[in-house]
Amino acid sequence: MDRVSYGQDRWKILCGSLDGPEGNAVRLLYEGMSVEVPYVLAAERADASPALSGISLAIVGTPATNPVLAALPQAKELPADGYLVELTASPFDPERQVALLAGSSPAQTLYAVSHFLEEYLPDARQNSEHHPYFLPLFSRRMPEYRQLMRPAFAERGIWTWGHCIYDSERFAKNMARLGLNAVTIWNDYAPLNLRQVIGQFHSYGIRVYLGYSWGWEEELDISSKADLERVKSAVLSAYEQSYADAGADGLYFQSFTETSEEYLNGLPIAETVVSWVNEVGGAMLARWPGLDLRFGLHATSVKNRLDAIARVDPRISIHWEDCGAFPYEYFSRAAAGKEEMLALTDRMASLRPEGGYGVVLKGQVCLDWSVFENQKGPFLLGCAGEGKIAARKQAIAAQWHDVQGYWLQNFGQYRETLRHLPGAAVYALVEDALLEAACWYPVALYAGALWQTDASDAELLCRIARRPGTVMA
Repeated sequence: MDRVSYGQDRWKILCGSLDGPEGNAVRLLYEGMSVEVPYVLAAERADASPALSGISLAIVGTPATNPVLAALPQAKELPADGYLVELTASPFDPERQVALLAGSSPAQTLYAVSHFLEEYLPDARQNSEHHPYFLPLFSRRMPEYRQLMRPAFAERGIWTWGHCIYDSERFAKNMARLGLNAVTIWNDYAPLNLRQVIGQFHSYGIRVYLGYSWGWEEELDISSKADLERVKSAVLSAYEQSYADAGADGLYFQSFTETSEEYLNGLPIAETVVSWVNEVGGAMLARWPGLDLRFGLHATSVKNRLDAIARVDPRISIHWEDCGAFPYEYFSRAAAGKEEMLALTDRMASLRPEGGYGVVLKGQVCLDWSVFENQKGPFLLGCAGEGKIAARKQAIAAQWHDVQGYWLQNFGQYRETLRHLPGAAVYALVEDALLEAACWYPVALYAGALWQTDASDAELLCRIARRPGTVMA
C-alpha cells in the first residue's frame, strides 16, 4: 500500500460567515476534520483573497456569504431549503480536490457539514481489503461524491420539558447534527436564563417554541365563564411578564383534553375546548398580532368529534398528540392497532390539508412519572453540569436498550405514519432522555426519516447506525 504522506496532501477550510448557524457549521467541520489529520488544519475566510491552488479545499457556507462558493456553477444548483455535499477535482488545481459543503441558508450549511462528517466520511474511510480495515482520511485522494438534499418535512422538532435539558448548548448542537430545526420547551415557570438559552438554539438554526398551561392539569369547571376569564387573564399575564420579550419564535399550549373521557362537567370536551382556545387565543392575537400559537391537542378526548375541532381559529396551529399506536404511544413496543391509528391520522390531517397542523410523536425515553413533581419556581435551564449528566446517563441505560430494540422492530410503522402526514410539523417527545449526551439511535432514526423518503427501511437502519455520532444503547 502507498505510504501515508501529508507533505503535499493538505487540506484547508475556506469559510464564509463565522456568525450564527454558519459559524457553528464551520466550527463543527473544523472539529471533525482536525481529528483526522496530524497537522494544524488551516482555515481562511473566502473574502480574504486566499490561495486556491496547491492545497485541497473544504469550501463551506452559502452563496451569499462565501464568494468563492458563489462563483462556482454548483451554487446555482442548490435546492431551496436544501444543501449540497460534493467531493470533486479542484477547479483551481487539478492535482487537488474540493469538498463543497454548501447550504441554501446558514442552517442548511450546518446540515451539509453534518452530512459530510456523518455520512460521507464513513464511506470514504472504507477499504476493499481486510487489512487495514479502514483507510486514513485526507491523506490521499478522497472518493468522489455528490449529494443534493432537501428535507421531506419542513419543520422537524423535539418536544421536551425545560428541566430535562441539562446542557442547552450541547442539546442544541446534537439537534443540529441530526438535521432538526425546532424545539418546544415546556416550563411551569420561565427559566431565569431563557433569553440566553433561546440564543443558543437560534445559533444552531433551531426555532424555539415555549410551552405552558392554558388549563392543562388545573382544577377547572369548564362550564364556568369565571374560570375561563381567570385562565385567560393568567395566560396573558404570564406571556407578558415572562415570555413576550424572550426572543422565542412562538408559543405552545395545552388545555383540558388529556383524558379518555369525551365529557367534562357535563359538557363535550371537543366543543368546549374550541370555545376556550378561540377565546384565549383571540385575546392573545389581539394583543400580539402575528404570534405563532400552537394548540397541543390530545386526540383521546376529541377523536369522535373532529367536526368541532375543525372550528379552531385557523390562525392557531393544531399539534396532535395521543393518536393511537406507536409512533404516538409512549412505548415503542406499543405497535398494535396500526390501522385505527392511521385512519385517525388521515382524519385529523384532512382538517387542514394545506398545513397549519403538526404531531407530537412518542416512543422515546420519557419521564419517570412516579417521581415527577412540577417545578416550584424559576430555575436556570441547561446548566446542570457533568455530574448530573453522568448520573442520568447511567439511570436511563436500560430504558434506551428497550426503546432501541422496538424502534428496530417497528421502524416501518413509523415511516408509514409519516406518509399519512403531508405538510405536518413533526415533533418527537424526547423528555429526560439526555440528548445532550448522545445522538441516540432511536432519535437519529426519527430524525433521519424526516429527510430521506426514498431509501428503504433497511438502508436507513444501516446508514444511521454507521454514523460516527450515533450512539446505540
